[in-house]
Amino acid sequence: MHELFTTGNIILKTLESHGYKGYFVGGCVRDHHMGRTINDVDITTDALPEDIERIFEHTIDVGKEHGTIIVLVEDTPFEVTTFRTESEYSDFRRPDQVIFTRDLYSDLERRDFTMNAMAMNDDFTIIDPYDGMDAISHRMIATVGLASERFNEDALRILRAARFSSQLQFEVSEETRRAMAEHAENLRHVAVERSVTELTKLYLGMDPKRGKVLVVDTRLNKYLPFFDRVDDASFLRTDVRSLEDELALQIHLSPELAQSLSALKLSNAVKSYIGNIIRLLDMVDSASIRELAYGFDTGILANAISMIQANGWLETGDRRAHLQSALNMKPALPIADASEIDLDGHALMTLFNARGGRWIRTVLTAVEQEILYGRLENDRYKIIEWVKAHVEFEAGDIKITEK
Repeated sequence: MHELFTTGNIILKTLESHGYKGYFVGGCVRDHHMGRTINDVDITTDALPEDIERIFEHTIDVGKEHGTIIVLVEDTPFEVTTFRTESEYSDFRRPDQVIFTRDLYSDLERRDFTMNAMAMNDDFTIIDPYDGMDAISHRMIATVGLASERFNEDALRILRAARFSSQLQFEVSEETRRAMAEHAENLRHVAVERSVTELTKLYLGMDPKRGKVLVVDTRLNKYLPFFDRVDDASFLRTDVRSLEDELALQIHLSPELAQSLSALKLSNAVKSYIGNIIRLLDMVDSASIRELAYGFDTGILANAISMIQANGWLETGDRRAHLQSALNMKPALPIADASEIDLDGHALMTLFNARGGRWIRTVLTAVEQEILYGRLENDRYKIIEWVKAHVEFEAGDIKITEK
């Protein structure tokens, strides 16, 4: 048994000793039944949030109004949530009211898919009132109850179906697929950050192509920021393993899409990665191997090689070999970036007895190129000698000579 279940079982038995019931629930039970990796464990109970806080010494309130308390056991956090039912979802995102209940089946009934509506007790016996195990055995994604009702409650579930299809390589039941298409426009009500999280997981799944085909078949892409501007053929043309790579390739195919990227509210790090991939693909045919090796980090070069290998239409001439040569050259470069130059702006200002300005960048760029191409050793004193011999500075004007 996985150690998270073993540790979590302390919570279940503690609840039982105080007269309450506790169960493992949701995705962890599904993954346990399927023999998949367990990353986290959720627990549900008939104990109210106040009871949970009273029973356990180390707790964190992360959503008491919704019934969720984090319980720390042996420094491991477990989300413990009170059995609950939910009222109408007028905004297609969250219930208007959460109602606590003493009935486990009522709690399981509100969940999205039958494979996620299973619980497991402290003897590790699975409780499966909605035939989740049968759905798993048939590799089928089906909603608990009517699909239209589940998707009207929380529109994100529509996208989660596509994500699970990629992650688990499951088919989607006909009723669920039909309801996905009928309610696709409700995705407009979902916070973009939540949609991006699901899309990120879809691309990290075992079969993102399967998930993408489902997205197109049910027209989910027409109601997702950025993707609503990508035609179906271009969307299905790419074979990638991350959302970032998908976005980069789509912009590479249609540069005007770059102006739609901000709608996804991505982090600066992700946007930087996408920009670097696009820049690399745009210049790979014209830049030298040394320029590519110096201009891009190892991860960008390696990912671009993999993308070209997976998407044969990207291979024009010898792009992959060109990038591989750049990747091989990178460890042998005299400097990794400009910060490693053994001279800085302060030294230049002292040398010329001048104030700072753009001229410093001009000189350091020239020095950088000399070092990069092996014409100058990255040694402070040799760099100063080179600057004295090749840089003319007068009244703020700079000139680099060849002498």
